[in-house]
Amino acid sequence: MAREAARVAGAAPAVSEVLGDLLTGVALLELAQSPVERVQCAFDHGGSAGQLVADVWPGPEVRGRVEYSKADAEPLIGQTGELRISRHGFRGGQVYQSRLPVAGGSIAEALQQFCLESEQTLTLFSLATKTGADGGIERAGGMIVQAMPDCEPEHLEAVTRCLEQAEFSALVRAGEAPAEATTSLLGRLDLHVLGHDPLVYRCRCSLDRAIGAVRTLSPEELAEVAQGRVEEVVCDFCGHQYLVGAAELEASASLVEE
Repeated sequence: MAREAARVAGAAPAVSEVLGDLLTGVALLELAQSPVERVQCAFDHGGSAGQLVADVWPGPEVRGRVEYSKADAEPLIGQTGELRISRHGFRGGQVYQSRLPVAGGSIAEALQQFCLESEQTLTLFSLATKTGADGGIERAGGMIVQAMPDCEPEHLEAVTRCLEQAEFSALVRAGEAPAEATTSLLGRLDLHVLGHDPLVYRCRCSLDRAIGAVRTLSPEELAEVAQGRVEEVVCDFCGHQYLVGAAELEASASLVEE
């Protein structure tokens, strides 16, 4: 997933790692708290990478973008910033939005702060995206540990002792697969695998969506399209270009009528 996201964004190696961390982290958040909802996250900060966006649909299916994909000036992620996270209810339900100032200079710390302050859930995030000598992503993974409402103090103490052994991100960067790193840290606990959810990168843009965007133009602009002007619609996530003219609008209208 992270490798495809970096390819689509045309991201430099260091930016690929930052983007991979955000997409992995928001996917974990969606799985842990809103598995049947769409979760969107925009992270604004003072770093050279600029705004980072993740869009996670049930599945989970992930897409994302970074404002400055070739950034190389340090820091890529600023020490202060703002997270905007929205959750879209299943099949067009209510949208819940949160806006939170965050600090820390890392994706994991920003998401961790969001869970603690906005969701009132004690949470640990650890994220690792590693590029190789060729600049491509070698491995990516993340771990989220959350305290459930019925968690007892001794449970927290046991988990804390396990997590003090090593850093999940350090283990993954050293070569362990994410699942192996999790077992290395938490293996002494009574772990149960509940399932496996494939994580894929998928942009949901389409010609139909592009036509829908063109239909929001003013009546004057739509009249120009009807007379031969062609509108170019470019997907913010994958950069795919759609050309929409009178023929596309007429074909779409006829399908609606049928």
